[in-house]
Amino acid sequence: MLEYGLVSYHKEDFMGDFFHKLTDNFDAFTYSQKTVANYLIDNQDNVAFDTLEDLAEKIGVSTTTVIRFSRVLGYQGYSDMQKDIQNNVRTKAALPDRFDKTNLQIPKNQLLQQSFTNDLNNIQKTLSLQKDQDLEQAIQMISDAQNVFVLGMRASFSIAHYFASRIGEIKANVRLISSTGLIYPEEVNSAQKGDVCVAYMFPRYCKTATTILSWFRSCGVKIILITSQNITSVTNYGDIILPCTVSSVYYKNSYAAPLCLTNFLIAALAQASPEESRAMLERTENILSQGFYLGL
Repeated sequence: MLEYGLVSYHKEDFMGDFFHKLTDNFDAFTYSQKTVANYLIDNQDNVAFDTLEDLAEKIGVSTTTVIRFSRVLGYQGYSDMQKDIQNNVRTKAALPDRFDKTNLQIPKNQLLQQSFTNDLNNIQKTLSLQKDQDLEQAIQMISDAQNVFVLGMRASFSIAHYFASRIGEIKANVRLISSTGLIYPEEVNSAQKGDVCVAYMFPRYCKTATTILSWFRSCGVKIILITSQNITSVTNYGDIILPCTVSSVYYKNSYAAPLCLTNFLIAALAQASPEESRAMLERTENILSQGFYLGL
């Protein structure tokens, strides 16, 4: 049994209903602990994927306060507590619940401003998270790859399609995994060492995507994972991880920041292989010049 302040807990209890225990012991918390607890109760879905720094900023307390709170509950630290929160909300963060929560959160006359401000903040945070070494290695891996597979399931498919269509204009052997008609086994069964997969994965993580990535890794395919800022759940699936902030003012993730990162990768790849890029563009232009566009 662990004893902290006025509250005593058995460690094995923490793997149960986190929020039920939180409310049951609320009266025993200090003032600052109650402030943290109130926020956790009201923002379960977001907390599951917030970094320590972001959570502390949103609550208006120090990171030390959040860490101490997690230890009061018997966890080793914030990451340990967050894993339990993720286990609790994974099946509860249904889209109707998110919609009900966010639809009335922001007044209509403030929605435009807050939506743009949110995306600008996401872009700025994502920029600050990038490491030059990881970006350079990712660009080199894609440039040198025999085949480039691009993966994105459900909402992530839109940005995966965008990336695949753009680099497909400047690099040969780019394959978008479409999963149309569930044909993805045939789309990936030729994967081999020397290939690269660029995968977009954001909460809620798709099991089909992790199955494909596991298969790729078993074949020696290198994986560049573009994912959410908190990578605890998917860190083992990527050789290089490019984190993005995808918080939103509505019920779905915002992909403004991943799109900016994608645009950078496209531009960097064109610079890395200018001769191949130009040759590919010339071939594309020759095809389009055969009367593809109306009036030409």
